[in-house]
Amino acid sequence: MTNKQFPKEFIFGTAVASYQVEGGIYNNDWTHWENKKSTVCVEPCNEACNHFQLLDEDVELLKSLGIRAFRFSIEWSRVEPIQGEFDLEAINHYVNKAKKLIKNNITPIVTFHHFTSPEWTMSEGVWASKNIVNWFIAYVERMMQVLPQEITYFNTINEPGIFSMFGYFSNQKFPPGIQNEKIFIEASNNIIKAHHESMKIIKKYNTNAKVAMTHALHEWNDSEQSVLKQYIRYHLEDKFLYASKDDDYIALQTYSIKQASPNPIFRSIAWVLIKVPFLRNVLLPKFLDYFSGRNDYVTPGVRTTKMGYEYRPQAVKYNFHRIHSLYPDKEIFVTENGIATDNDQERIEFVKDVLNDVYDYNNEHGKIIGYLYWSLLDNFEWDLGYNMNFGLVEVDKNSFERKPHKSALWFGEISRTNNLSI
Repeated sequence: MTNKQFPKEFIFGTAVASYQVEGGIYNNDWTHWENKKSTVCVEPCNEACNHFQLLDEDVELLKSLGIRAFRFSIEWSRVEPIQGEFDLEAINHYVNKAKKLIKNNITPIVTFHHFTSPEWTMSEGVWASKNIVNWFIAYVERMMQVLPQEITYFNTINEPGIFSMFGYFSNQKFPPGIQNEKIFIEASNNIIKAHHESMKIIKKYNTNAKVAMTHALHEWNDSEQSVLKQYIRYHLEDKFLYASKDDDYIALQTYSIKQASPNPIFRSIAWVLIKVPFLRNVLLPKFLDYFSGRNDYVTPGVRTTKMGYEYRPQAVKYNFHRIHSLYPDKEIFVTENGIATDNDQERIEFVKDVLNDVYDYNNEHGKIIGYLYWSLLDNFEWDLGYNMNFGLVEVDKNSFERKPHKSALWFGEISRTNNLSI
């Protein structure tokens, strides 16, 4: 057996998002989206994993497993249910959550926006609104006034390329379901500005804070240089990654490889639509929605995960090198990585392969802060509902009983010892 000892300061942990685990949230844009008559969602979130009520139990679970870091998001719609009116009980819940983690020697990592926004933002287009930046930084400032100073790591906005492109360029995945390039770009610009402005606010109240926007980055076939690939990669990933040049670290979230269909007819039509501004704005989103499918192109016959995309643990290492080539002096924090599977042994296999690459890269280049597995709990996976089992811990949907998998014990031991034994 070979022991791979990670540095003492390396952070192992898990991650969750408020809407996906807390339950009882009925006043944000996702609530409306999933309950529309024509919804694309498999099922509504409703009570999720009841994490809001079972917080103490889940902190004890983390502690018992040996997991030493926990990334969670604050639910904006709980904190500010009415514009300009803040809910003190909700605010205290998140403050106490951070304090409970700190008390139990679990590093809290705070995310301010993880896909969901208050329903009162909807009338002005949510992230397409000219007011969204001011609304967001007011919410962040209110939370920073009370969050513990012991918190070091903050994420402003989670995976901006995902919720902006899926929500403002596609009508098949995320709210508000707008198919319009101009509105998508406007929303993207607002997200970037909100990130930059909220980063200033966070540092104003916590001078030791390390702040980043998290990035959903795919592996790409670098030998393929189609116009469609360049367009999608830029608007889904690169423009947000470029906007992180002043971030304290790069927060990396990687699951697989992304490819466009090699079909020459598909690519020719896409080329025309991209090159003509009017067609790009109006028809390209509809064309991609109709012909690309949820996961774009997946090579026939390759191993896939339950999510339907390619099984690709190597995507993390690919993006380490990608980030290093762009920002050679920046630290990298893997703030999400995991696999949806009904086979817990496959989960262990996947994470072990990833962690071997993390270890090898860190030994050669350094600058890797840590690795957070997504997710602690089997949770609500947005439009796909509850069937995507990412959790180290199974959750009974009726009783909310937590049942740790073997992988939870295995990963918890790695977190406790900072040692990967293979």
